[in-house]
Amino acid sequence: MRGLFWVLALFATAVGLSLAARYNDGYVLIFVNPKRIEFSLTLFVLLIVLAFFLFHFFIRAAAYTLGLPERVRAFRAGRAREKARHSLFDALLSTFEGRYARAAKSAARAHAAGEEPGLAALLAARAEHRMEHFGARDEWLQHAASAAAESGDAALNHARLMTAAELLADQRRDTEALALLAELNQSGARHIATQLLALRSLTRAQRWDEALKVAHRLEEHKAVHPAVAGKTRELAYQAWFATGDAPELRERLRNVPRADRRYAATARTIAANLIRAGLMKEAAELIESALDHEWDSELAALYADCDFGGGQTDGLSAEAARQLERAEGWLGSHARDPGLLLGLGRLCARQSLWGKAQSFLEQSAVIVPGRPVWLELARLCDATGQADAANRYYRQAAEAPG
Repeated sequence: MRGLFWVLALFATAVGLSLAARYNDGYVLIFVNPKRIEFSLTLFVLLIVLAFFLFHFFIRAAAYTLGLPERVRAFRAGRAREKARHSLFDALLSTFEGRYARAAKSAARAHAAGEEPGLAALLAARAEHRMEHFGARDEWLQHAASAAAESGDAALNHARLMTAAELLADQRRDTEALALLAELNQSGARHIATQLLALRSLTRAQRWDEALKVAHRLEEHKAVHPAVAGKTRELAYQAWFATGDAPELRERLRNVPRADRRYAATARTIAANLIRAGLMKEAAELIESALDHEWDSELAALYADCDFGGGQTDGLSAEAARQLERAEGWLGSHARDPGLLLGLGRLCARQSLWGKAQSFLEQSAVIVPGRPVWLELARLCDATGQADAANRYYRQAAEAPG
């Protein structure tokens, strides 16, 4: 539609000019001694217009010709940039494909061409790491550090530190990885990924105080699976309470957060070590508190290991009676729990309540038969003079798997 309009306008203009020229009687006289040139005004105007367009064309042609070398250089530079950008894209794609040799070559080409040199160096470092070319990886990481320093790009420097820490942690060079993560944290980049990586390295380096703090932070933000946080707590408290005398263990127990004591796995770990050190009261209180918060069959069975000397007439006998009463109180809501029944059987046997002990142990054996309950029944029968039954239970314990 627009083209038709312009054609019509052109024809209208031509018709108008023709009519104007027809009724125009003017002329132009150019005197060049001894000659003179005379022609119509219309022709003169047409020649002026034609000269203008010719002059404009030649000026544009000269400018284009003179600027041709610069345009050729710009074209070649654009082609080079496009090629470098393609190399960087190919390095990214090859990394995700797992074609690390190709990724390293493409990243090297992009870096040499100056296309995002910091990013290209990081891609090359990751590819070389996957091929276990650790020397080349470290060189590329150094190139990335230089690019970050030259550009002053904080984001690139964070990416460089995070990448280096991750690759070193993957190589189990945890001390060096943690040093880089500390530098990253000082610069303000304390995000979830750095904390997860720090938790892994701190756990392997057995720096339990710091590992617990990081695990707590991640758990508060729901950034780590509860099983991972629980395993960290279990390993940390196992390391804390594996050594030391009674006063040291009491001091360490006071430093355990109340929330951590409520976890069954943590309570099992700490209580087992307290029992080993003879801190029966502390272990029993810890188990009772944990079971009131979260029931755990293994923890209920461990409760019987808190030996207060049942059957005696001193103060310990009263404590043992209280322990048995507390354990029997749990039967109201956990009457079919095999761990609780096993623990009750052991507690009753310790106080020579043989009938009740045998009843509890037999109930536990019906629910979950296994070596621990067979051994307890065998010992009970030995203590009560039931030799044949004791031998039978010993055979069952020996034949039980695990």
